[in-house]
Amino acid sequence: MDLKCKCPHCGTKIRYQVELSSGLAHCPDCKTQFQLPDAPKGIARMAGGASLEAILPTGGVRPMSSMSRGGLRLAFVDPMSSQPGAMNAMGKEAMLTWGFLLCVAFPVLGWLAFWRSETNVLAHVFKDGGLLGGMIEEGPISSGSREVAEHIAVVAELTVFMVLLFGILLLLNALHGRKIPVRGILFTTGLVLLPFVGLSLYFVGRSFLDDMVKLTKETAEVLNHVTMFLTLLTLSSFFFLLLTSITSVIGFSRKAGFWLVPGVLMVTFVLFIWITKLTGEISKMGDKKNSFLRPQHSQTVLLRGER
Repeated sequence: MDLKCKCPHCGTKIRYQVELSSGLAHCPDCKTQFQLPDAPKGIARMAGGASLEAILPTGGVRPMSSMSRGGLRLAFVDPMSSQPGAMNAMGKEAMLTWGFLLCVAFPVLGWLAFWRSETNVLAHVFKDGGLLGGMIEEGPISSGSREVAEHIAVVAELTVFMVLLFGILLLLNALHGRKIPVRGILFTTGLVLLPFVGLSLYFVGRSFLDDMVKLTKETAEVLNHVTMFLTLLTLSSFFFLLLTSITSVIGFSRKAGFWLVPGVLMVTFVLFIWITKLTGEISKMGDKKNSFLRPQHSQTVLLRGER
């Protein structure tokens, strides 16, 4: 026997079997998880309810590992509308593991793209007066030491940006009172940064292509257009996924999310630039102290001449 109900979130009409009454289901339209109504009196249902996600068409039970993979695939394929349902299907351990891996992949692959692609947009962002700013000061140090310092600065800055974004989303979650678990905020932070991970992989792949194949002028122009398209796609996806995290995961309305997205970005970048300048000033102070304690070669020659 089939029963009917409406999704409490979007109003989509849903048909389900009576055996699934009082169980958990995911709306096929908005992908939000909700509890099915109880079965009418006098009609038997499955004892204890059942999860609609956990029942196969043949009646067998789907293993938890399969549910986790299905939730992860759903989060990657349709993160805009199915992120809450995907997080519920993944489970606690899978959500924490994948959230940690996605957040770690952001600075690691960003550094790899910076290392492999000295001429792409990442190099212009971090160098040439970009985010590195005053962290790497010109001075009488070897080029090898300068390169190592630049790579360390790139990893540190990407990590700081990721931590700031995670902290601000965690603060919004606390202010809203939804009490989303920290692992959920970690996972949605990783999904927000996932477009940049994909762009970094593209830059790494293109760097290997440039090394192995001598591109013609026409092919290079086509690849430049592809790079521009992927960069714009990455930026737009970042904005949309941040809006989804604030509205669908944390629970703010779309009206509030319209103002919170630029606010979150502004606060993140202001704190990021402030921390970058602070660490740069501390690094400069350390260099000046070391140079003061270390005798200069020019001063030694002058003293010898006076003697």
